[in-house]
Amino acid sequence: MNVKVALGARIKNLRRKLGYTQEHFAEAIGVAPRHVSRIENGINTPSIETLAKIADILQVDIKELFNFPYMESEKYLKDDIELILDKLNLEELKLVHKLLSEIFR
Repeated sequence: MNVKVALGARIKNLRRKLGYTQEHFAEAIGVAPRHVSRIENGINTPSIETLAKIADILQVDIKELFNFPYMESEKYLKDDIELILDKLNLEELKLVHKLLSEIFR
């Protein structure tokens, strides 16, 4: 899961805890409901101004929006590393292998 998806999921979770519908939440932060949906689904990234409004409405500090404790789990880290490695070509994989071998020997 990337940061955009994690941020969206975090916002959605906090919004639901406070009982906001997407429509009411969108109105409160001054954006269209579709934009809230796209943020919560990790498609759009909110601007700094919108993040500040979101944090204010959700009654948290902006940094709390980026609190993703599951990202520290072993499963998440291994899955994320695998996603990164899957995108590399052979030469890049060789470089990563060499670096890891040197670091962890």
